[in-house]
Amino acid sequence: MGNIELLAPRPVPGGTILARAGRPAPPPALVAALACEPRLVAKHPALGDFLRRQWADAAFMTAAGMAEATGLPTTTLVRLLACLGYPGFRSFRDAVRAPLREGARRG
Repeated sequence: MGNIELLAPRPVPGGTILARAGRPAPPPALVAALACEPRLVAKHPALGDFLRRQWADAAFMTAAGMAEATGLPTTTLVRLLACLGYPGFRSFRDAVRAPLREGARRG
């Protein structure tokens, strides 16, 4: 099955997830969704890997592009994102864009 423990956020002081240097942290909604549904993402390792490692790329993708990147049919991708708490691909993409916009405003 995959490494489920990799999907859950690691606790850090202050209760936030630290980003790599120069990169914003993943959106809190995405982190919470991955923590709540690790088995669902573990069943689809390409989606789990993409969401953990390349989440910021999704801000600039279409549903079809992200589906191709993860190897999933577009309808399956949208359904999986709905299970993670995003009612549609646009709401997922907006959640991903928010911290990127915030980081651009600061820098």
